[in-house]
Amino acid sequence: MRICVIGAGSMGGMYGGRLAEAGHDVLLVDTWVEHVRAINDAGLRLDGVGGDRRIPVKAATPAEAQGTFEAAIIFVDANSTAAAAGTAKRLVGAEGFAISLQNGIGNVEALVAALGEARVVGGLSYHSAELKGPGHVSHTHRGNTWIGELDGRRSERLARLEAALNSADLVAECVDDITAVIWTKFVLNCAINPLCAITGLRQGDIPRTPELDLYQDRIIDEALAVVAAKGLKLADPDIRAAIKKQSFLKYNKPSMLQHIEKGRRTEIDALNGALAREGRALGVPTPFNEAIALLIKGLEKRRLQEAAGTAIDYAALEAEAKREYEAHGLPARR
Repeated sequence: MRICVIGAGSMGGMYGGRLAEAGHDVLLVDTWVEHVRAINDAGLRLDGVGGDRRIPVKAATPAEAQGTFEAAIIFVDANSTAAAAGTAKRLVGAEGFAISLQNGIGNVEALVAALGEARVVGGLSYHSAELKGPGHVSHTHRGNTWIGELDGRRSERLARLEAALNSADLVAECVDDITAVIWTKFVLNCAINPLCAITGLRQGDIPRTPELDLYQDRIIDEALAVVAAKGLKLADPDIRAAIKKQSFLKYNKPSMLQHIEKGRRTEIDALNGALAREGRALGVPTPFNEAIALLIKGLEKRRLQEAAGTAIDYAALEAEAKREYEAHGLPARR
């Protein structure tokens, strides 16, 4: 199968590498130039689950990417989905389609806006991976891949993609209600990712820290209230127990913690921030989700500043603030 993977970092690199290893015609598309060069020069180094090996696979930046593909698998961060949708629209053929395997909600809708509903498939992944450096990805946990047509039908294209993913040992299964599966993973991500990102702790530390375990319960309470208000059904009827079990058993670094450590923007707006927005629209209070989303934005700003390596002249900023205050007073609240 001819497949382009848009967003070839940790998860995209792992999926694309495994698909190429299984004999599929794969193009990895990523904005990180050094990563693309390293893959083209020496292949993708993939370690962890399945062993340490180098996989020959083509890579390109979005501007360089060419060809016509049967499927575009989207793995970019949620804040880059709109740009990725434009790239996917250009690269998939007339009969091709795009599938989001991203975290959060709103990604499928962004793809539909660019490509039309008939050319979009929903999905998500329970695998875990970590980007170690240019051209180097680690597959840290083997999980499942769920895919489904937005209208719930079974299709020939979905069967082809399922077969391709399974040939690469990515444990794929078609489901009839992909929205229920996406929201189930969404609640799980909201309950785990920001707690690790804001503390720097790994997932297994949450149930072993009473204060974090309690905060996780509050996040879940609010998420379930929003789910009920929307009239949605989750794929797992006891999502709280599933979250508690996963938190207890796994010590991986969630993607949001990886982003904070690397000084990159997080997906908080597509996770707890999105849950808070849904709550406001429905009249459902979500103070714990809103609070952690706001705090993550502050932490994100600090890490972006540090990653940029630019010295900040706080004395100059205070002088500027004084001039602004004397001229206009405090700014209006947002």
